[in-house]
Amino acid sequence: MGPRRGKMAKRPSKKVGSQTKSELTMDQLLTKTQELMDDNNYELALQTAVKAIELDENNTRALLLASIIQLESGDIEPALNCLLRCVEISPDRGFEKYMYLGQFTVELQSVKYYQLGINAIQLDLNDVAKDSEHALVLRRKMAEAYVAMTEIYLTDCCFESDAESKCEEFLRLGSEADPQCPEVYQTMASVRLSQNQPENARECITKSMSLWANKDQNDPTQIPSYENRLALVRLLLELDDKDGALNIMERLQKEDDESVDLWYLYGWTYYLQGEEADANGSDKAEVFASARECFKQAIKLATLQEFENDGLVDHARELVTVISSALPSTNGDNLEEDAAEAQELDWENISSGDDDDVEMSV
Repeated sequence: MGPRRGKMAKRPSKKVGSQTKSELTMDQLLTKTQELMDDNNYELALQTAVKAIELDENNTRALLLASIIQLESGDIEPALNCLLRCVEISPDRGFEKYMYLGQFTVELQSVKYYQLGINAIQLDLNDVAKDSEHALVLRRKMAEAYVAMTEIYLTDCCFESDAESKCEEFLRLGSEADPQCPEVYQTMASVRLSQNQPENARECITKSMSLWANKDQNDPTQIPSYENRLALVRLLLELDDKDGALNIMERLQKEDDESVDLWYLYGWTYYLQGEEADANGSDKAEVFASARECFKQAIKLATLQEFENDGLVDHARELVTVISSALPSTNGDNLEEDAAEAQELDWENISSGDDDDVEMSV
């Protein structure tokens, strides 16, 4: 009897331990997954999300969280599978899955997913008070989806016969969904530029910026995203508003000074200013020198970050050589050094023809 009691005494502690680990509720697993995602611990977050899915393979929240983690980790195919499983389980409700599917698919398929997301948002709107905070958030999401659809017809689907009318329709619907959405009017400026209407484009940008310029610039919920403001810089440069572009970039630099696109756009802005400066003036050399340093910084960051936009980096590399050809050689920062530095990125992808061009320019 004695040994038997001893054996019985060990069993409860072992059972309690296994319960602590494996018998968490669905809500606890989902909360833990979100907490781990917030801490950027994606590996453990995915493990926790998988446990939730094992507990209930039809839980769309668990599947959605798993897909987001996989997208953040670059595992696109399994993420899309999770999202499509969400669609099978709940095709009408839950707009988030459609927004991700729209983002990670292309052309008309992407448009289809965004439209399905908008339909799901409308169902959610029907269930909440019209003037509630949640309704405002949903309408902003709807407007942003219309913006995304417009951008598809501006780029991937620009050769569709109804591309222009689709852009106009989506922007109208976006402004109706949320008249205070800056991205709607910024995208409208892009459309007006594509229609060769620069003055109308300027009006749209002015309208867009008026919706956030006086808000708390340190609150990311009050202003457009970093990437959106980079796009604004490009629009301002297309409209020859270099001062406005520099003002935006100065703020962006304070937020994140390791953006390849930012330093490229800085360099391009200074390069354009240098082209307009007096051909024999000291300002021209000074501005070109600033442009060169910005382009070099873009190339350096691209190397460190394994940046994928080869066209942008190639252009920066080309302009470093052009500027160095134009500037007087006053120190050790010569053409040979510039060309070598400009070729650092993706050396294995530079063709022998490109190498010959660099050598000739040196």
